Amino acid sequence: MSCGLCNQQAHELFYTQQRGPLMGRDYWRCRNCNLIQVSEQQRLSRNEEKAVYDLHNNDPNDQRYRDFLARVATPLQQQLTPGAQGLDFGAGPGPTLSLMMTAAGFPCTTYDIYYAPYPERLQARYDYITCTEVIEHLGQPAQVIQTLLSCLAPGGYLALMTKRWTDLEHFKGWSYRNDPTHISFFHRHSFDWLAKHWQLDIIYTSADVVILRVPS
Repeated sequence: MSCGLCNQQAHELFYTQQRGPLMGRDYWRCRNCNLIQVSEQQRLSRNEEKAVYDLHNNDPNDQRYRDFLARVATPLQQQLTPGAQGLDFGAGPGPTLSLMMTAAGFPCTTYDIYYAPYPERLQARYDYITCTEVIEHLGQPAQVIQTLLSCLAPGGYLALMTKRWTDLEHFKGWSYRNDPTHISFFHRHSFDWLAKHWQLDIIYTSADVVILRVPS
């Protein structure tokens, strides 16, 4: 398979799951951009994937969930001018970040392939786009990133949240890979490649949040 980020066919078998319900699952590392992906034949179908998402309990009134999303919202808001218009891509069954951004003075709408499937919202222009805990679910993240960047105005921001792997020993004990819907795992080098490829400014704000800026 070709890498879903850089499209290179430079994969090596990085790890095979040794135990648990996903035992035997293979993880392939791209030697070009360090993205790790699950073999295509071992990924869930769309119906199976949605069945897992339907179990998520993303409650806008849950303060712990709001604190979690604040790791994206707070540094992003520091970059924006008042009134900036945004999109929360992959908002899920309980949109919350969009409410937080709107309440803070940065009006935000939502898009989700399952829960807010409004393709016209991907034809509009935005000052910022958030994408939290989404790209690890994508088999072809480059295609989605290209779509999102095409929706951003010059000087716009794309804020991504996903946990990053660091090395093989970390990956072996990493609970993040045990979610059957997680199929793409980013390294810091993956985001460095991404920023260079699309000529974006990049800000690492935490271990799982990166903010990318389209040049003005």
